[in-house]
Amino acid sequence: MNIAMVGAEFQRTARLARSYWLEYISDLVLYTLGFLLLIAVFRAASASYGPQGYLSTLIGYTTWKICASVLVDIARIASEEAHTGTLEQLFLSNLNPGLVFLGRSLGIVVNHGVRGAILALILASILGVFQPVTLPAILVFALTLAGAGGLGFALAGLALVYKRIGGTLQLLWQMLVFFTGALAPIQNIYLDALSKTLPLTWGIICLRELIINKATITTLWQNGILIGLLINTAFYLFIGVVLFTWGQRKARELGVLAHY
Repeated sequence: MNIAMVGAEFQRTARLARSYWLEYISDLVLYTLGFLLLIAVFRAASASYGPQGYLSTLIGYTTWKICASVLVDIARIASEEAHTGTLEQLFLSNLNPGLVFLGRSLGIVVNHGVRGAILALILASILGVFQPVTLPAILVFALTLAGAGGLGFALAGLALVYKRIGGTLQLLWQMLVFFTGALAPIQNIYLDALSKTLPLTWGIICLRELIINKATITTLWQNGILIGLLINTAFYLFIGVVLFTWGQRKARELGVLAHY
C-alpha cells in the first residue's frame, strides 16, 4: 500500500510536469543562452579560461540547476497544498503525508533531472567539452541530490507551520549558485568555509575531481572529499526528517493546516 501510494504520487507529478512543456522549452532556451553569455564574460575576464574552465563551470552550473530546483520545488509542496486548500484534507485522510510528499518529490527529481541532463548535453555539445558520465559520477550526483532533497524536506516542514516562505526559497535558490562554487572556485577563506555547510558544495567538488581530473572513488575517500559529501548528505537528510516531522506535529497542534 505504501509503495503504491508513493508510485501514484510520482505518476501524478510526472503527468502534471508534461503539461508544462512550453515552459520547459523556454526555460531550456533561457538557461542555455544565459550559460553561453556567462562563458563569454569569463573568457573576456581571463585569457587562460578555456575548455577545462568551460567543463568545470558546466559541471557546477548543471548541478546547481538540478539540485537547487529540486530543493525549492520540494519545499513548495506544502505551500502549494495550503494555497489550493487541500493541505488540511491531506493530513485528515488515512494517507501518510510523508509518503505523499516523498512520491511527489521523486516526480520532481525525475522532472528536473531529465531537464538538467538535456541542458548539459546541449551545452557540452556546443562548447565541445562532452565527457562520458561514469557510474561513480552518477553515485556522487545522487548523494548530492539526496542532500538537497533533505534540505527541501526541512523547509517543507517549516512551511507547514509558517506557510509563506517563498521569499526565503528564492533567496536560497540564488544564493546557492554563488556560495557553492558552482560557477568558479571560492577564493575567500571565510566564504569557502561557509560554503562547506551547504548541500551542493561537496558534490560539485567531487564531480569536478571525477570528471575533469579523472580521480577515483578511492582517491576522493582518501583526500576526505567523499567523506565530506557523505557527512553533509547524512546531516541534511536527518534535518529533513526531524523538521518535517516537527512541522506536521506543530501544525496540527496550532491548527494552522487550513491557513495560508
